Amino acid sequence: IKTKESGLLELEMRVMASEIRAGISKYDIVHHPQLGQIFAYGVNGYGSKNLMDDANLPSLLSAAMTGYVSSHNEDYQNTQLFVLSEHNPYWMHGEILDAVCGPHIVPTNGWPLASFVIVMTSDDSSGEETKEEIKAIMSFTNGLGLIHESVNPWDVKDWSRQRQVERFYQTR
Repeated sequence: IKTKESGLLELEMRVMASEIRAGISKYDIVHHPQLGQIFAYGVNGYGSKNLMDDANLPSLLSAAMTGYVSSHNEDYQNTQLFVLSEHNPYWMHGEILDAVCGPHIVPTNGWPLASFVIVMTSDDSSGEETKEEIKAIMSFTNGLGLIHESVNPWDVKDWSRQRQVERFYQTR
């Protein structure tokens, strides 16, 4: 049931969303020397910017998946290249896993959640990128069939929250 108050609230929220989007367009799209225009993870209003992405959601990588921006948007495509590269301080390359990490828990562990976002935002029409990413996700379950929160890119047996999972299996 739409009331006068809910209609006013809706209008306020739409105006606020428009202002936020305008602010992001004006201040959050920054120049990267190798990649061109990209979305910054954060800006402070005084000229400083934080160039990174976090494996959690929402993230810069998930901007197309959430409908914020088209996956064909050039700034988003440049941002995607940034996030999935050594330019991102939270990109981890290892023997068993290349993945987006984050500043929480173990900052050097890759997060399968970000790998799912890669699959969901892929424009690879051949499906090869998607197949390879899903194979990678399945390969770091440590034989448990569980998708772990984060995994050491060099050791599939080292993943976050091991004690909690081990305790769960011990009580069964």
